[in-house]
Amino acid sequence: MTTVHKAQAMTSENKTENIHPNFSEQDSKSRRQWLKGAGLIAATAGLAGVAGVGAALWRYQTDSSDLSAQAMNTLWTSSFEGLDGQSTSLSQFQGKPLVINFWATWCVPCVEEMPLLNTFYQQNASKSWQVIGLAIDQPSSVKKFLARHPIDYPIFQAGLLGTELTKTLGDEQEGLPFTIVLDAAGHLKQRKLGRLSASEIKAWTA
Repeated sequence: MTTVHKAQAMTSENKTENIHPNFSEQDSKSRRQWLKGAGLIAATAGLAGVAGVGAALWRYQTDSSDLSAQAMNTLWTSSFEGLDGQSTSLSQFQGKPLVINFWATWCVPCVEEMPLLNTFYQQNASKSWQVIGLAIDQPSSVKKFLARHPIDYPIFQAGLLGTELTKTLGDEQEGLPFTIVLDAAGHLKQRKLGRLSASEIKAWTA
């Protein structure tokens, strides 16, 4: 069963320190090794109840049915602040393949999949692929997390507006992580609630 976390289940900054994967590890290392020193195994157990509810309510993990015109309009007209405080419209990402990943520092599966997303971005940015992370979390927690474990793709502060956007895009249970993948024409290639696997990410460029 895929582990997911409710997007509004936890927002306190004191969850940040326990969730720091080692982004310097090679992808072949197990996620358990990434998380062992950060105390995430214990954190996972503590969040299991929340995760179980989200997984039970979600009837499917992966979906590629297209998004409605209204949902796409909401997506492209949304704007979020970057870590520098500057607002960016998502419309600037139109016209090229795009991965949008909704995440939070307190969400164990979100953090587990970040090294895979970062590697994908490093390998495919030159091929016009874009990846953005929309953080549903406290700004200070996100900045602290990324200061210790920087990634290459841009991160934006989504907050409650991000939660509403996930619902518009099909995440009716407001679980995290939630990812949508769009081709250059804006058609949906994948929509998933739950942690991404390496094979799923590889299929994006197939």
